[in-house]
Amino acid sequence: MFVPHGENVAAKHVPYLPSRLGFGDEDADLLTREGFDAVRLAVFWAAVEPRPGVYDDDYLADIRQTVAMLERHGIATLVEAHQDIWSTRYGGDGAPDWATIDDGIPDGPHDLIGANLANPAYWRATDNFYANRPAADGIGIRDRFLAMWRHVAETLSGTPGLIGYGPLNQPPTGAAFLPCLADFCPPPLADQLRALSRDVTQAIRQGDGATPVWLAPLITSNYGSRSDLGQVPDANVVYGYNSYCVVAALQGGGGAGCEPQWQAGAVEAARYSGEQRIPAMATEFGATGAADALRANAAIFDDHQDGWFHWTYFGGDPATVARDPDAQAIVIDPRRPRTDGNINEANLDALARPYPQLTAGIPGPWRFDPGTRQFDYSYTPARATGDGAFPIGSRTVVALPQRQYRDGYHLRLRGGRAVSEPGAPQLRIASCTENGDIALTVLPGPGADDQGC
Repeated sequence: MFVPHGENVAAKHVPYLPSRLGFGDEDADLLTREGFDAVRLAVFWAAVEPRPGVYDDDYLADIRQTVAMLERHGIATLVEAHQDIWSTRYGGDGAPDWATIDDGIPDGPHDLIGANLANPAYWRATDNFYANRPAADGIGIRDRFLAMWRHVAETLSGTPGLIGYGPLNQPPTGAAFLPCLADFCPPPLADQLRALSRDVTQAIRQGDGATPVWLAPLITSNYGSRSDLGQVPDANVVYGYNSYCVVAALQGGGGAGCEPQWQAGAVEAARYSGEQRIPAMATEFGATGAADALRANAAIFDDHQDGWFHWTYFGGDPATVARDPDAQAIVIDPRRPRTDGNINEANLDALARPYPQLTAGIPGPWRFDPGTRQFDYSYTPARATGDGAFPIGSRTVVALPQRQYRDGYHLRLRGGRAVSEPGAPQLRIASCTENGDIALTVLPGPGADDQGC
């Protein structure tokens, strides 16, 4: 089982390319050094298809090069079509202007919360998308979106390190934001989301038959409401949910009073993914520089065995609920070196934590105590498919970031033996059993390992 800990990398200004912000090998080195093994890489419909039916393959070639660069550093990439408030017309990003059809009705607030609550033009534009309103060339914009995704999948198929396509970040609710937040989503809207999920998965499959599709629920599921995704359209699907809090969003960050809502989102993800027998991953959380909130989110994901992607890697985010767009980031200014003063060390202190990256078996619970820095994990070598067990000697990889173990660590290990170098940031365990539990405890500082097969 693969459990990612990753960062969201999004370049929200023209030309919408992280490479133009300097994202490259230095960043990949930083990520791997801190124990991250994945990136959720934003692409933008406006960049892929600047005019109806005209694709910018140079843009996609640059994205492909970034995915390949990350893979050379051992980092996997989820490529997702990002949108905030639909397009730049409403202060956000995502769709091209030609696919932003609001019928000239009055505009409203251009911030993430205000737009969802009170921007009729934004609502109409997203309603027209779901309804497949024709653009100026007479072809429906939803049809164009599907064709765009087919082209993206054809172009990126087979790229080393690619682990998924995210069809649409935070699918919008239009005027139904408050009813959906209260789990009273209008049935036609839920039907539209399910149809879009089905059709975009089919479009991606026409271009790439193998890479998982990471489907997202409506934006209100960010806050723990029901997913309303229905039956998955494909067996090779991941449920990707974002985890935020209404109170924090209204206050511009922080986490006071938010744990019940964060828990609700993880519980709903567990319910839906368990019902559909698919993995669940938290594709966004954070949008704050409050370290206690980051730790609390990460602990919830640990409890539910969900991988995660923190929002966000770069500062300067123009569309965020964070009061300070730089405080939520890892790298404050992407155009400056990744050195002291340009790194939010407190965010890394909260996020760079031990976790099982790859398990040869079925994971049991894991827990990290930030105070004592003790990490506990147990698993069984049984195969999740139910057909036997991984053979003796199979390797499990546990990330032990040096930020948490600056003076090294020592182990208590039963049912396996460490085969990595002492103090290595990736602990590799070879199993000694095919039918018993393997139990690990990591303790900070020097000491004698206690291992036994």
